[in-house]
Amino acid sequence: MFYRREFHIPMQDSQMPLFTETIGYNPAQEKISRPDGYSAYHWIQTVRGKGVVIYQNKEIILPPNHGVLFLPDVPHFYERSKDTENWETTYFTFGGSMIKELLGNLEINRTAFYNWETNTPFSSFIEDVIKRGESPADVFSVKASADVYEFLISLYKYGKVQKNTTEASHLAKLYPLLEWMKQNVSNEEIGIEEMAAYLKMSKRHLNSLFQQTFNLTPYTYFLNLRIQKAKKLLLNDSSSETIKQIAAEVGFRSPSHFIATFRKKVGVSPEKYRQLH
Repeated sequence: MFYRREFHIPMQDSQMPLFTETIGYNPAQEKISRPDGYSAYHWIQTVRGKGVVIYQNKEIILPPNHGVLFLPDVPHFYERSKDTENWETTYFTFGGSMIKELLGNLEINRTAFYNWETNTPFSSFIEDVIKRGESPADVFSVKASADVYEFLISLYKYGKVQKNTTEASHLAKLYPLLEWMKQNVSNEEIGIEEMAAYLKMSKRHLNSLFQQTFNLTPYTYFLNLRIQKAKKLLLNDSSSETIKQIAAEVGFRSPSHFIATFRKKVGVSPEKYRQLH
């Protein structure tokens, strides 16, 4: 997929305005216990699987599209959830003499848990930085400082703070369904009844959980997944699939319905989207 990179900042350089300490991908996140916290600002997010984070005697579930920003010296513990085979993560640690001022301006002033929409630029931010493949020397460059700035701006713009453990509890309940949705994007038979049946709960309760967690209905969430996959298929240079074939692959019986839905969600037709990109 992508790889692990780490930069180690000498003490004499720790007063730079903004600096990246480490950034990387961990394909099998190990158990971490830090009773005294970590010396720098520390971000970790889930790529696949699910983790459990313990902070201030609270246990928070961390599924995909969720992350946590630990402030320096804040005690914490995290590990793979017992009901998932593997926990893949990306991480980012950073600091700098201007970091407190910047975070204050963005009203990011405490350790907090975040979630975000799958199709936002923030989803792949760390992966994109890693893939650029700068040399270790670049950690001291303007670009490395810009990475910290852009990360925090993106977190502020796209991240939604989880305000309590109730939301995390909802996510834990919904996680199996979210994974099932990803695996069944092409199944045109799936509706709210099938989703509720999968979790063995009422349609009303399922709707309530989605609204409280994502501010979306289950159907809208599933539709967004379909559109996201359609975008990837449209941009696949090695594929010659027609719009009709892509429509079927993302669960639309009718190509015209797919085209109308895609235009409503994205702002242009599938064909135009393919041409523009």
